[in-house]
Parts: sequence; structure tokens; C-alpha cells
Amino acid sequence: MKFLFDLDGTVTSAETLPIIAQHFDCVDQIAELTARTIQGNVPFIESFIRRVNILGNYSVKETAALLAQVPLYPQIAQFIKAHKEDCIIVTGNLTCWCEKLFKGIGCQCYGSEAECIDDRVVKLSTILRKEQIVDQYKALGETVVFIGDGNNDLEAMRHANISIATGMTHAPAQSLMSICDYVIFDENALVRQIKQLAGECDAEKSVVISCAGIGSRLGLGLTKALVEINGQSLISWQLKLFKSIKDVRIVIGFQGGEIIQEVRKYRNDVIFCYNHRYFETKTGASYYLGARHANHLTLEWDGDLLVHPDDVKRILAAPGEFICYADKASDDAIFVQTNEQGQVLSFSRESGDYEWTGPACMDKRHLIYCSQNVYNMFEPLCPMQGIKVRAYDIDTYNDYIRVSEITKNWTC
Repeated sequence: MKFLFDLDGTVTSAETLPIIAQHFDCVDQIAELTARTIQGNVPFIESFIRRVNILGNYSVKETAALLAQVPLYPQIAQFIKAHKEDCIIVTGNLTCWCEKLFKGIGCQCYGSEAECIDDRVVKLSTILRKEQIVDQYKALGETVVFIGDGNNDLEAMRHANISIATGMTHAPAQSLMSICDYVIFDENALVRQIKQLAGECDAEKSVVISCAGIGSRLGLGLTKALVEINGQSLISWQLKLFKSIKDVRIVIGFQGGEIIQEVRKYRNDVIFCYNHRYFETKTGASYYLGARHANHLTLEWDGDLLVHPDDVKRILAAPGEFICYADKASDDAIFVQTNEQGQVLSFSRESGDYEWTGPACMDKRHLIYCSQNVYNMFEPLCPMQGIKVRAYDIDTYNDYIRVSEITKNWTC
């Protein structure tokens, strides 16, 4: 596996061209072009040519010395140093300006090339197309992870096997949201994710909350994660229940931007996983997409599910794989059959001892893609340890009214 990083705002904690502009006192021209380029309002190649024409009149050596001092995200820099054979920097910026910065990062770096005479840039020779570097490594049989934040990262992400849009220095370009696998706003979360991709997983459970669906049966015109229960959005209930969990992963699709905005009111270190096919797939696909690059044990949790806080503690402490079930309560239930030991034997649409509401925990070794329901993924693993909990699905408006009353006195 190879990790290809954009440079500005992804590995560095600041954009480099504005730093050059400030040093040489031409801020206004560069700042406007940089902002418009990041958001995709000016094509990168056009913007870069214009910016180089402005900045190329200044000393290349002085610029290189200046950029050598640009701060890096420390944990990302540490990851790169620890995996320098598998990490690559790809930037549209000029290698003559970034040479010393590249040396400080310490891995293979690719950039745009320019002809220099008398310590000045006189001509652009090549402008790096990041997707070509992605294709270069894929042609060698590598799985390529691309991490970036700007509109000029779009094609590289489209070509990569796995793509991560970051929003640590500034908001990621909106164009990336339609294709990326993950969007991450926090350095700790980004390093956690790339370590998991590198096979360095924690022993604790990951929690995967599926919030991609449109919630049509509920009839409130919102994805269920944003529906309010007793003055709190459903997703805020979940986040409070999982405040002790480091690796929380939320699968988004419909109204993904609004969910991101709501979640970030409570914590910034969530990993958002996209299910771009949310309209044609069910919760099984969302769970797979959230769990496939997580820790070894992943706790599946639907975004429309509320579990009593005391039972949440039991679930988080339970070892190994398991399936939770509850007393029959929902209007449109899936049932489970259990044995005397409380193990779950099977699922049924017609009848059963209890109601399947989720959650459930699976070892990633057993994870397979499924476009249907989560319980379809667990059926081949039965019999499986069962845990009876007080859990309530919110599928219909009647469920919504009932759960609103049940949870009035809950405290997270």
C-alpha cells in the first residue's frame, strides 16, 4: 500500500504560496487566487501559472529557505517518517521552491518543474498531474491511498483505490465530497485512519454509525440522524453515548453535509465514511463501508437506534462478536430466534422470540460486502452470542412518538 499526500494544508499546516506572498509583500493577488483555486472556482493550471508569474520574480534560494520553515502537522510528519518507503508527496508546487521542505519531510516527493536562471523562475517546464503519479504506483500493483483537500486533488482521488478528503487547514473542496471515501477534519483522526489502513489497529472496538439513508418511512423530511428527540438530534444522542470511544465512524450519504455540520458541534475527531450509493443500497453496505478500514472489532449501530445508556455500557464492555436483541416494540420488526443460552439462531420477518434492532459486533475477518440489511451479514455467523438490551428503532412516526416518551428521563 502506498500513501500519496497532497502537500499544502494536508502535510503542512499552512498553504505555502500565501507564505511566499506575505514574505515578498504581494499578499492580495496570491490570497484571492489561492482561495478561488482551492474551492474550484479557478482551474488549478491557470491559477498556478498566474501565481508563478507573480512569484517567479523573487529569489528561488530565498523562497526555498522560507518554505523549509513551514510547519508540518507533527503526527502526520511522524507517520511519514515511520513509513517513508510507502509515503509519497505529490504537489503542484515547484520542486525548486520546495526542495528543502521535501528534504525535511524525508520521503519521495513529486512536484512541478521550472527553468531557473540567475536565481529566478523564468519558465514553467511541467505542471504535475497528480493522477499520473497515482496511476504510476497502481501500475506497479500497489493499492493507492490519496489524501488531499483541494479541487486540484479531484482526479487523483478519482484514480486512487482509497481517497481521503481532509479539512484540517481549511474546508475541503466541495467537489471532493462527491467521490471521496472518507472526509476527516482532525489530525488525530487522520493519523488513526491511515494507521488502520497500514494494518496498525487498536485493540478497542470501532463504532460504526450508519446515517446514510433518507428516512422516508418516518415522514419528517430529514435523514433520521438529524431528527430531534426531546430537543436533541439523534446523532447527538449517539455521540454522547460514545463519548469514551476513540474511533467513531459515521457513514453518511443523504444530507451528508448537514450531518457533518451537526456532528462537529460535539466532536471533531469523527471519521466520516461516504456511502455514495445510499439510494440503492441498505444498511449492510453502509456498515461494510464504515467497518472495512476500522479496528478488528467493529460495533454496528444504526443512526435511528437508541439504546438505554446502561445497556450501552454493557455492549461496549462485551467481548468478541455478538448480536443484540430487544423485546418486541417496533411497528415493522425483524425477529430473532434464540436458544436457552440466549444465543441468536436466526432472523425472521414472520415471528421470533425477540426483535432485532441492532447493535451487533463483528470481527473484520468476517466482513463481506452486502447491499442489503445488516442482519443479512450476520446470518451466516449464527449461532452467535446474544445480548438482550433495551433498544428502540425509529422507523415510523409512531416509533418516533413512542421513543420520545420512553427517553424523556434518560441521561447520557
